Amino acid sequence: MNHLSPISRRFLIVASAALTPIVLVAVLLIGYGPTQVNASSHREAPLIAADPYADTTDVYAFVSPDRPDSVTIIASWIPLESPEGGPNYYKFADDVLYELHVDNVGDGRSHVTYQFRFKTEVRNSTTFLYNTGPIGSLTDPNWNVRQFYTVTEIVSPTAGSRVTKVLGSNLPSPPVNIGSKSTSNYDALFNAGIRTITNSGDNIKVFAGQTDDAFFVDLGSVFDLLSLRGQAPPIGYPGGPTPGLDGLSGYNVHSIALQVPISRLLASAPSGETVIGVWATSSRQSTRVLAPLGGVSTSGDWVQVSRLGMPLTNEAVLPLALKDAFNGLKPEQDYGLFTSGTPAGNLLASSVLTPELQTLLNALYGVPNPGKPRTDLVEIFLTGIQTDQPFAIHTPGGDVTLPAGTVVNKPTKSAAIQPAEMLRLNTAFRPGTHCAPTPNYQLGLLGGDACGFPNGRRLADDVTDIELLAVAGAAWQVVTGDTSFSFNPALIGVLSDSVSKNDKPFRSTFPYLAEPHQGQEHYHSFLSHMWLAAQAKNWFVPLP
Repeated sequence: MNHLSPISRRFLIVASAALTPIVLVAVLLIGYGPTQVNASSHREAPLIAADPYADTTDVYAFVSPDRPDSVTIIASWIPLESPEGGPNYYKFADDVLYELHVDNVGDGRSHVTYQFRFKTEVRNSTTFLYNTGPIGSLTDPNWNVRQFYTVTEIVSPTAGSRVTKVLGSNLPSPPVNIGSKSTSNYDALFNAGIRTITNSGDNIKVFAGQTDDAFFVDLGSVFDLLSLRGQAPPIGYPGGPTPGLDGLSGYNVHSIALQVPISRLLASAPSGETVIGVWATSSRQSTRVLAPLGGVSTSGDWVQVSRLGMPLTNEAVLPLALKDAFNGLKPEQDYGLFTSGTPAGNLLASSVLTPELQTLLNALYGVPNPGKPRTDLVEIFLTGIQTDQPFAIHTPGGDVTLPAGTVVNKPTKSAAIQPAEMLRLNTAFRPGTHCAPTPNYQLGLLGGDACGFPNGRRLADDVTDIELLAVAGAAWQVVTGDTSFSFNPALIGVLSDSVSKNDKPFRSTFPYLAEPHQGQEHYHSFLSHMWLAAQAKNWFVPLP
C-alpha cells in the first residue's frame, strides 16, 4: 500500500465488467433519456431535487450497541420535511422501490438486499382530513390515511443466483407527529411501529416511518463559499465567530431501520470475512402516465434514481456533470468507469484523486495538500482502509496500538474484490471489545475510536468535520505510509461547521433515531430562538 507505487498498479487496472466507453459517455455526459426525465436521485444532484419521495438523504450502518451480535442499517428519504406539512402529510411513495444493500464479498455487488414496498390505505375519501379525531393506536378508526409495507429479503451468493423470502407483509408505518390533540401519546404510536420478525429464523427488527432528521450540519455557512461560523474571518464571517446553526434542525425525514444478526449478513460471505459494504437506493418504473382527471399509472422496468453510501460523496466530491448519472450507477460499475479512460471516467478519477474540496481548502485557508494523487481518499471512499503505519485505538481494556497492515474495513477474503463507493463496516469491531469506552463522535476513527466513521457510520458521528479533516490529510500517514507529510492537529476544531450534535437526543434502543418533530410546535434552529429572545428587549424599550 505504499503511496509511491504506480497508480496504475493500485487503482487503474481495467475491470473485466467495465461498461463500454460508448455507454459511459452516453449515460454520464448526455444524461437520461425522455422516459427518465421525471426520474430523479438524491437532492445533491439536479434531477433528484424534483423528486423528494425517492430522495435518499442519509445511510447509517453500525454494530448495535445494545445487541452487539447484530448490525443496524438505517436509510432516510424526503429531505427538509416540514413537520406541519398537512393536510397531505409526507409519507413513503407507493410507487417507489426502496432498497437496502449489503455487499459481503467486496465485489461491489448486492449479495443481500432488503426491499421495501409501501401501500397507502384511505378509509374515508369524502373528507380532506388525515385524521378525523385523536389517533390513539395504529388501529384507531380516526386515523384516515394509513400506510403499510412489505419487506423482502433477497440473497444472491453468486451472480445470477437469488433466494427470495418475504420477511413481513402488511406491517404498519406509524402516523406522522401532528400535534397534542391528534397524536397526544406519540411515543406509544412510534414504539408500536417497531416490529420483530421471527419467521426468518432470526429476530430481525424493522421500523419504517417518520423520524427526526438525524444529520446535523450548518448548511447555510458551508455552502456560502465554505464559510465556518465558529472561526474568525476570513474563514468565518466579518462579524466574528458565532455558534454554528444546524440547517436541519426541526426538520423530519422518513426512515427505514433494519436490525439483522451479523451471522445472517455474513452467511453467504467468503470464509473469515467480517467486512460488509452498505448502501441504499430508490427506484421508479420507467414509464409514468398521467390521466386527464388526476390518475397516474406506472409500468416498465425499475430504474434506479437514487443511490447513497458514503455521506457527502455526491454532494461534495463529484462535479455537476456526474451527479445525476452517479445516482443511476450500481457500485459494481464504479471501477469500470473510474478506469475507463473516457472523458467521464477521467473526470471521476480526478474528482477523487485531486478533489476540488482540497483545492478550495488550500485556496481559501492555506491548508496544504498532503500529496498527489490522494490515494488515501480512494481507500476511504472506494476500497476500505488497511493501515500502512501503526495506529492507536482506545478500547475498554486500554489503548492498543494496531500494527501496520491492520485491516480496518477493507474486504480481503475474495479474489473478486474491486473498488466501489459504499459505506464499509467491519463487524468484528464491537462495543465492549474494540470500540472506545467513551465514543468519539467528533473524530470517529481519526480519534482512535475503531467503531467510528468511516468504519461504518453511527447516528452521532460528526461526518462533516471528519470528512473535512480527512480531505486535509488527517489519515494520510496511516493510510499511505508516507511520513513526509504531518497533519496539523491544530486544524481540529478549526475545520468544523461548529455543529457537533443533533438537535434531539437519540434513543438508546432500536431504531435509535429520535422521534419526529411535532407539527404543532417545533423550531428550525434553537440558537436562532435564543438570539430572538436576546434581541426582544431592544424591541420593547420605552421611548425617552
